[in-house]
Amino acid sequence: MFIYHGVATKDYSFATESFCYFITLFAVPIVNTSFLVNRGKLVELLYAMDKDFQYICNLESKYRNTFLKGQLLIWQLCISWFGFTLTIAVMYFSRTLAILLYQSLFATQTEHLIRPLMFPFWLPNDDPFRTPNYEVFLSLQIFISAIIVPQVFCVYVYILFHIFLHYYYLMSMIIYDCEVLFNDLDPGVVGLSKYDPRRIEVQSVLNSRMRRIVEWHNLVIKSIETVSSVCGPPLVYQVMISSVPICLMAYQVADSLDHGKFNVIFAIHCVANCLQLWIPCYLGTLFKDKAFAVGDALWSSGWHATPLGRLLRNDITLVIMRTQQPLTIKFTGLPNLDLETFCSIMSTAYSYFNLLRQYSSDNN
Repeated sequence: MFIYHGVATKDYSFATESFCYFITLFAVPIVNTSFLVNRGKLVELLYAMDKDFQYICNLESKYRNTFLKGQLLIWQLCISWFGFTLTIAVMYFSRTLAILLYQSLFATQTEHLIRPLMFPFWLPNDDPFRTPNYEVFLSLQIFISAIIVPQVFCVYVYILFHIFLHYYYLMSMIIYDCEVLFNDLDPGVVGLSKYDPRRIEVQSVLNSRMRRIVEWHNLVIKSIETVSSVCGPPLVYQVMISSVPICLMAYQVADSLDHGKFNVIFAIHCVANCLQLWIPCYLGTLFKDKAFAVGDALWSSGWHATPLGRLLRNDITLVIMRTQQPLTIKFTGLPNLDLETFCSIMSTAYSYFNLLRQYSSDNN
């Protein structure tokens, strides 16, 4: 309704701002619905991650220290993202409060100022700025900007942070296991009978080490499938629609600069949209490269330089073949979640931005 009003009155700044907030708010039910429908999978994933944490904490220091540093990084990133989303919410509230304070303390009646709302608002047959409409709408907007939107997007991005980085560092554990796959074992047992106790003991150790590599790798694959089903719909929406609001917000910032002003809210909102799109794409690239590194580590484990490689040749071949398949979030309508996708979306947004600027300059 607000978008239509802005276009009908040729107030394109009002229409653009309304459209950008509509796109943002429409993501809220998508995220909540996806998480609620798949809450059972999320709980199972939570227990699996807790089990990994307890198991790795009982391993030797090389494994434990690397993994715990990763967990610390997860919390640091979570706090940083929470602070960023909270800062945006505070900026909206502070701007509105500052204008209200100015009108209450310094403005005169002859200025005929209108009390501000945090977001653009319009009613077809009423004045939204009269009492009690103003108080009701302002309270609703504060609730939305301070609680609903930051909570949804902070939790949504935090889940991606935590799951991706948890299993990223779990793949570091797999790489460590590949490096020590044949360490401290006697290669001379390969020439012995397969029933010889020494060969059986070495074979048992090799099978145990390989089993942990395969179990961890399967766990990573299963976790990504779970994340795909839970976060797939929000990511599809985000990837498909992001180029339009980013383009419109950048255009509004550029247009305000042409008139000697700087629209701080639009600039911060544009940065937030770009950052929220960049985070999953960067994590996807990081994760995919790490998955390929597992195959490279297994190939470089020294299996070809020791006779013991013959005892695990088939297992190593199967795992290497599996690691050659890209490990990333897959969902209907979702392209590969990587930095190439991010660059493609930003390129599309920049093309739209140039078209709008050209159309604006031609009309002027």
